Amino acid sequence: MTTLTCIDQSQTEYHLIPDAVCSGFRELGIYRFQALPANASLYIDEALLETISTSSGPMLQWRPGFYAGRVSVELVDRVGRRLAIYHLDVAPDERKLGSDLFQSMLDDLYAFDPALVLGTEAAQSSIGVAGDVTTLLLQYARLRRHADAVLAAFSAITEHPLTRLRHERRRIPFHQVKRIDATSARQMMRHPDVGALLRRAPLHGASLPSMEVVHSYEDLDNPANRALASSLAALRLRCGNLAEALLRIAQSEKAENTRTPLGARVGRKLMFLEAFSARLRSLAKRLPYAAATQTEINASGLTAISANPDYARAYRLGWAALRPGVAGLDRDESLWISPTWEIYERWCFVQVVQAIQSLFPELTWTCQRSATVDVVRHIGSAESVRVEVLLQRTFQSAGQPNFGMSSVSLQLKPDIVVTAEIGPERRMLVLDAKYRTSRQGVLDAMRSAHIYQDALRWKGQRPDCSLLLVPRAGGASWLEDAAFHTSHRTGIHVLSPDQDPSELRAMLERWMNPA
Repeated sequence: MTTLTCIDQSQTEYHLIPDAVCSGFRELGIYRFQALPANASLYIDEALLETISTSSGPMLQWRPGFYAGRVSVELVDRVGRRLAIYHLDVAPDERKLGSDLFQSMLDDLYAFDPALVLGTEAAQSSIGVAGDVTTLLLQYARLRRHADAVLAAFSAITEHPLTRLRHERRRIPFHQVKRIDATSARQMMRHPDVGALLRRAPLHGASLPSMEVVHSYEDLDNPANRALASSLAALRLRCGNLAEALLRIAQSEKAENTRTPLGARVGRKLMFLEAFSARLRSLAKRLPYAAATQTEINASGLTAISANPDYARAYRLGWAALRPGVAGLDRDESLWISPTWEIYERWCFVQVVQAIQSLFPELTWTCQRSATVDVVRHIGSAESVRVEVLLQRTFQSAGQPNFGMSSVSLQLKPDIVVTAEIGPERRMLVLDAKYRTSRQGVLDAMRSAHIYQDALRWKGQRPDCSLLLVPRAGGASWLEDAAFHTSHRTGIHVLSPDQDPSELRAMLERWMNPA
C-alpha cells in the first residue's frame, strides 16, 4: 500500500491512503506532493502533475480550480499501469459559501433539473440514473466506471454460450441412417432399390441409396447472442465517437481562468477509450458473438437473456455503460460537475424560475433547452399574459437576427433574463449571478450590470432593472438597498440558500408587476 503525503500553503500535511477519501482540500488552494515511488507519475482527474523546484527540493504541485466535490488521483508506473487510486474531497471557498450551503444548492438543482449540474470540472458529484439528458463526459464516465465489469461479463459468456437447437433435412448414405421420421420413411419407400435392400436382396451393382433425414444441431446464431453482439457493437461505436468528440473539443477550447482546461485531461481519456475499444473488438471476434449474422435486440432475445443470470448480467452492464440520464433518487455514480460559480449561477436561475412561477400560478409552464444544456427557457403563458425566464440568452449585436432581443453594441449574454407581457405592459429584468463576496470583487462585477442596463433591448425597450446576484451581503451594502435599485435601476440582490425565499419573491414582484 502506497501512502502519499501532501502539504498545503500553511504547511498542513495530508496523508492519502489508497481507495480512501481524504478531506480538508479547498478550491483555489495550493498543494504539493512529496516524493513518489521510483518512475511513478501522478494524475489528478487524468491530468499529469508536473514537477516544480522548491526550497525543499522537487515536488509535484496541484491547485484546484473553481470547483468543489470529489477528485480522483491515480498513481501509475512508467508503462501507464495503475498502482493506486486516491480520492480527495474539495470543499468550496468558505468566504463565499460553506460546504453545507453548497451541498444544499446541489440538492436543489438535482430536485429541479439534474442536467444543470453537468459540467467538465475535475470534481465529481453523485448522479442518478434515469432521464434522457446526456453529455460527452457523462458518456465517458459511464464507460470508465463499467469497463472492467463489462469485459469480465462478456468474456464469461464465451465459456458457456447459449445455443438454440435447430433442425434441417440432409441427405446421408443409407448405412449411416440411425433413425428416421415419418416423412423420411415415406420418401424412402418411393426409391426403387429400397424394397430389395430391406429384403436383403442383392442390388445387382446399384449403389446404396442416400436418404433425406432430419439433422439436429446446436446453433450460436440465436436472438440472445445477437442482442449481446449488438451491445458490443454499440459500446465500440460509443468509444470511437467519444474519442473523436473529445479530441475535437480539446483542440478548439478557449482558455478560461475560471474553468479547468479539458485539453490537459484528454490524453489519458483517449488512451482508455482506445484500449477499451481494442478489448471489445477482440471479444467480438470470439464465439458466440462472431456467429451472430445480425446485431439486433428483440423480444425473444430479451426473454432468453432474462432467463440466464450470466447473460442478464452482461446485458445489464452493457446498458449501464451506454444509458443516458442524470435524474433519479438513487445516486449510485459520480460525474464531473460545473465549476462552483456556474453551480451558483444555475441555482440562482432555478430560484428565480420557482419564484416567478409562484407569482404567476395561473400560467401554463413549459421548458425548452438547447442541446448543450447551457441555454434554458421556462415559458408561462395564458390569455394576454406571457412570462419567460431565460438562462444564458444571447443578445445579438445590431444587424444580427435577434427575435426581439438585441444589443446596441457588442454581443452580450446575461445569466438570467425575466420578461413579462401582461396585456399592453412589458417588463424586463436582467440578473447576473456573481460568485463573489469581497468589496473589490463585487464592485468590479457591477460593470456587467451597468453594461446590460445601457446596451440590452427587448422589442426596443431597455431593462427595467439590472441587478447582480451575490451569495453574501456586505461587499457593497449601499448597492443592496431597494431604494437604490429604484433610483438607479441597478444594484445588488443577495441570494443564498440560507436566505428567506420571500425576499427574492418580493424583489421580483416589485419589478415584474405592471401596477
